[in-house]
Amino acid sequence: MTSARPVPRTASFLFAPLLLAGLLAAGQAWAQATAPAPAAAASGPTLRAELAKPLTAAQEAVRSGKSAEALARIAEAEAMPALTPYEQYVVMRLKAPALFGSGDQAGALALFEKVVASPLLPTAEKLPLTETTIKLALQLKQYATAQALMKSYLDSRGPNAEIASLYPQVLSVQNDHAGVIAHLLPVVAADEAAKRPTPEATLRLLASSQNQVKDSVGYLATLTRLAGSTGKTDYWDELINRTVRKDGFADDRLRLDVYRLRLVVGIALEGDEIGDMAFRANQAGLPAEAQALLDDGYKAGLLGKGPNAAADQKLRESATKAAAQDRATLAETEAAALKAPNGNALYGLGMAVSSTGAHERGLALITQGIAKGGLRRPDDAQLHQGIVALRAGKADQAKAAFAAVKGSDGAADLARLFTVYIDSPARK
Repeated sequence: MTSARPVPRTASFLFAPLLLAGLLAAGQAWAQATAPAPAAAASGPTLRAELAKPLTAAQEAVRSGKSAEALARIAEAEAMPALTPYEQYVVMRLKAPALFGSGDQAGALALFEKVVASPLLPTAEKLPLTETTIKLALQLKQYATAQALMKSYLDSRGPNAEIASLYPQVLSVQNDHAGVIAHLLPVVAADEAAKRPTPEATLRLLASSQNQVKDSVGYLATLTRLAGSTGKTDYWDELINRTVRKDGFADDRLRLDVYRLRLVVGIALEGDEIGDMAFRANQAGLPAEAQALLDDGYKAGLLGKGPNAAADQKLRESATKAAAQDRATLAETEAAALKAPNGNALYGLGMAVSSTGAHERGLALITQGIAKGGLRRPDDAQLHQGIVALRAGKADQAKAAFAAVKGSDGAADLARLFTVYIDSPARK
């Protein structure tokens, strides 16, 4: 089995330049949008006439893209004595876009922060200006500033979905993995309740943070969602490997079913894995399944060469001979199974019949065996009933069989993963 690889933290779901480019407006547009008229309404705070003159000139310069001229006029206003809080606020509102236009983005960010925090900022302008400040903070990689502003924005029900999407990424960049998890788990839960898919990037980010804080249970749950929602074999490969490594998993007994699951979800087996699967199938009394695996392995050029060439050929001959004998004695075997005091023989025969491709007939025999009772391993029988029902194209019957698998030795874990596969939008 291949080793598991944790879902990585990669630039593919962090701050891609194109994403930021889409978020950030041109500085000139910011300047025009955020520059206020120096004169205030008669009912509110006002500017002194001597201050209004340079600030009006500054505003026009900002709108014309003449940042140096705007900063010179603003400096005249700043030099005037005893500026009132409102006058200081208006100066900041004009100076921030002027600084941005001049290339002093850090200075602009510091002033935008002050403007956003000012009680003089009109309520209707707070969220739009906060968006502007968040975008600038992200551009400058001032993630702590961006995080604080994003939290305030989202708490105030800011409508920009891009900011909501970027917020957990900002938390991740700052290694606040507990914050990422706390933010995204309700998002995933809401998606599930609404029966809508959670974006892969969101699940990857959640999985990455869960892995960072060593939340193995949460990580496995998110990995399950990734495998089910995308159908990607990389996720399935790690999910199956981590499941097999769980404490108490009966790996040797269930290895054949693990191989079956890997094939069902589209994971290609290596030559040694095909040989091992065929050997286990033959040992389990399923020579037809072993023969089919070996034939495919030889056809693909994966078997019959190297140090295992002789063993592969011997197993192939043995499985082919046993499969032919099973087919020749099928009627007698079924008659004996029907007379048996318990359902073990019927169940075993059903598995053998299914391995020949007669899945519906095999399913009927397995179902008879389970109903008859007295099975040595009832959970294994239910698991195999589900597998054969899936082979027969009876998804609902397969899910019902998988749901009946209990216990803690791994059979129930495999049944759950088969169900995830059945329900996967990627499969449909």
